[in-house]
Amino acid sequence: MKKTSFVTVPMLIAVSVAILCVSCAGSRPHPDAPPGRQVIGEVEPVTLVKAGVTLPARIDTGATTSSLDATNIKNFERDGKKWVRFTLTDRKSKEARELERKLSRTVKITSHGKKSQGRPVIKMKIMLGGVELYKEFTLTDRSEFTYQILIGRNVLEGEFIVDVTLKNVTTPMDEE
Repeated sequence: MKKTSFVTVPMLIAVSVAILCVSCAGSRPHPDAPPGRQVIGEVEPVTLVKAGVTLPARIDTGATTSSLDATNIKNFERDGKKWVRFTLTDRKSKEARELERKLSRTVKITSHGKKSQGRPVIKMKIMLGGVELYKEFTLTDRSEFTYQILIGRNVLEGEFIVDVTLKNVTTPMDEE
């Protein structure tokens, strides 16, 4: 007699639930989280979409605007509009990318004990926890900081709830 393998309905349901759970792994239910908001930790991977690079980012609810590690920052004009060219170097792979973005504005930043400085602000498309966003980032040399990206309230507002006891909730990432 020929053996025939087939899948039972309960098995199909179990497999479907498992697939659904894996696809929702980046989204944790939280008793105080409003519908449509995702819980993230104090450190999460962020993908800079057009640059094609994913870096660990520090989530900082005290920062108004997000910030990106950049060197060789140069302003220039293109078709009568202000642009900025900068280098982004992945510290892990040591791969450097020269990027150009239209200048949105310049902000004056005053740090404790330091002279105030003007920082260029650009808009970038990012992915955080499966959410694609087009947000502003200040460009500055963050070589003295552990994380190359700082995510501030301009990215978090309306999208995310931060649980500082967690890390890499959206996607596990090696932080070496």
